[in-house]
Amino acid sequence: MIVGVWVVLLMALGCGRSPAGEKARAAEVYFEQSLARAEFGDVGAMHDVGVLYEMGEGVEAEVERAIWWYERAAGERNPESAINLGNLYHFGELVERDGAAAARWYRRAAELGSAQGMLNLGVAYASGDGVEQDFAEAMRWYKQAAAKDDMFAMHNIGWMYANGEGVEVDEAEAAEWMRRSARWGYSPAQEWLVERGLEW
Repeated sequence: MIVGVWVVLLMALGCGRSPAGEKARAAEVYFEQSLARAEFGDVGAMHDVGVLYEMGEGVEAEVERAIWWYERAAGERNPESAINLGNLYHFGELVERDGAAAARWYRRAAELGSAQGMLNLGVAYASGDGVEQDFAEAMRWYKQAAAKDDMFAMHNIGWMYANGEGVEVDEAEAAEWMRRSARWGYSPAQEWLVERGLEW
């Protein structure tokens, strides 16, 4: 959805060739149009309005309004909004950092089928950030994300097998998961294999 915002903005801006004033006006028009659709009940537009408020594109940045729209969209089963809420609380740059709130929103996204939500929730369980540390839960969520072809989750599963985090050390299993991640282009997995003289 965030990508969609930029695609439409670039189209409105003539791929960046417009003068600064025209760019600003195009962004304002896009915000106004998105807000109108959001108020009419368009869930995708609700998410976009949240993004625009967070980024200050076409409207003055206002994180409280961004959160309000994200929460509304997430309540309508938009996983991208749940991810953005989780990120806001996880990184703590625009709001006070709250690991528990981040984990709750990542869980919401995961339950809505988001591989990113599954991955992030797995990381929370692996590190004990906002939830009680639980390697078994981390592995469960990583494997769900990996089933959706998430190369980061594949790498993390491999790492857990390589280092015995919640499982017995199993170099063969670690290598298999690292290969899966490497084949999707994840360079840390590729480097892990190369360092051990293993093909991917």
